[in-house]
Amino acid sequence: MAAPEGAAAAPRRPWGARGRTLLPPLLIGGAVLLLWQAQVIHGLLQIQTYQLPIPSQILESFTRRPRDLWIGGWYTLGEAVAGLACGAGLGLLTAGLFVQFDGLRRSLMPLAAATNAIPIVAFAPIVTLWLGFDQPSRIVVVAVMTFAPMVVSAYKGLTAVDNQALDLMYSYAAPAAATFRKLRLPSSLPYVFSALKVGATASMIGAVVAEFFNSAGGIGKLIANNIRGDFALAWCGVVIVTAMGLGLYGAISLVERLVVPWDISRRGR
Repeated sequence: MAAPEGAAAAPRRPWGARGRTLLPPLLIGGAVLLLWQAQVIHGLLQIQTYQLPIPSQILESFTRRPRDLWIGGWYTLGEAVAGLACGAGLGLLTAGLFVQFDGLRRSLMPLAAATNAIPIVAFAPIVTLWLGFDQPSRIVVVAVMTFAPMVVSAYKGLTAVDNQALDLMYSYAAPAAATFRKLRLPSSLPYVFSALKVGATASMIGAVVAEFFNSAGGIGKLIANNIRGDFALAWCGVVIVTAMGLGLYGAISLVERLVVPWDISRRGR
């Protein structure tokens, strides 16, 4: 989508600047791994390696059962992505309805926002009773978790429109659908992507927690089955889920840079 008129194109950051941005987290992460491997963290927290396996033990667990871990990881990622798509899509649609019908917004916005307070640990078994043990139940759990952030963020974006631009559309007697498509929707994209990035990590959490209760596969089930036996394997599952969550976040950030480069430029990113 083209940038709004007058918006500057996002400047390309030199590799040196990008390196300086990435260097601190890489150094801190490397230091934490070294302290973890040397069991310094175990001494500080007064825990044993069977409670917190060291990185080499976790890596060794991955080499023993890579197929199970990757199959479980992709299974969980599929549930997370499907749930995020459903929750975010319904949230954006609901926010659009709230913009068009203010009475509906006043009545239902508190209820929509309240879905973010539903405890997932209690909600997941209830959804299982409704939908059974198949993947749709976990997708519903993730969709509920990601619905409220999208509703709130998208509504804010859809209404954060310059009044002069709205007056111009009204002066040309533009239909409400055209105003929404050409003005409100483009202005809301930065808020929509912010909600998607929040949902990227929340969706992985929701999928894993739901699998604890009602799944025959996935990383959540693998962790639940090995948390008392092969604890290093369970930790390996945690690492894979974390990596996939970060990858999903990064993919959404990349799409954001392509779709709304003018907002990236304005924030100096």
